[in-house]
Amino acid sequence: MNPSGRDGDDTPAARDIIEDTPDIWGADYSTDSETVERQYDDFARTGSYDETFAAWGYVGPETAAAITLNYVPTDARVLDAACGSGLTGRALQRLGYHHLEGIDISSELLAIARETGAYERLGRVDMQDLPLPFDDDEFDAVSFIGALTYFEDAAILEELCRVVRPGGHVVFSQREDIMQRDRYESQLARLEAAGTWRRVFGTEPMPYLPGHPEYGSDIQVRYFVYEVT
Repeated sequence: MNPSGRDGDDTPAARDIIEDTPDIWGADYSTDSETVERQYDDFARTGSYDETFAAWGYVGPETAAAITLNYVPTDARVLDAACGSGLTGRALQRLGYHHLEGIDISSELLAIARETGAYERLGRVDMQDLPLPFDDDEFDAVSFIGALTYFEDAAILEELCRVVRPGGHVVFSQREDIMQRDRYESQLARLEAAGTWRRVFGTEPMPYLPGHPEYGSDIQVRYFVYEVT
């Protein structure tokens, strides 16, 4: 336990990153795509993006990949939406997935993702600008991990269903504090009632960034799998 009373990495480097990119953390995060792009570009330029998340105890990519393996065959064509530096892509690749396409708003993060060799294709896409540049039913599954925070509502999830074939799956995560504050379960239920998808799996709240000096054990995350109907 650090002196602030939270579990986490309270090193100067961690504090510098948080202070230099304030609009992508905490309760006052931005949903403005230009702001999010700029701050993730800045984070990537530190040269310690993946290392910082490792220090913060981030296991979202590995957790999501393990969950995906229960529902999505390894020969599936998977879109890694908001792929960042490729953490989830690498986790999926380690489990045998090789038909991966990644999109993200940050060119700097895409440059890191490109070096992983996990993706058949990568492209810069502002996911706030709908529709996404994909055909209907283009993918067998979508993985959307650690990024739903930056969207005002569940419209992006409905759009991801559009690009996944019927019977395919959307795997995503969302912070528990946002789930509660924005009554997110009702938004997910509305899509189910509309016949867009059906839930096949969901977790209880789990650790998100336990080593983050401001999040600690206070901010948790949930993982979901929905089948596109």
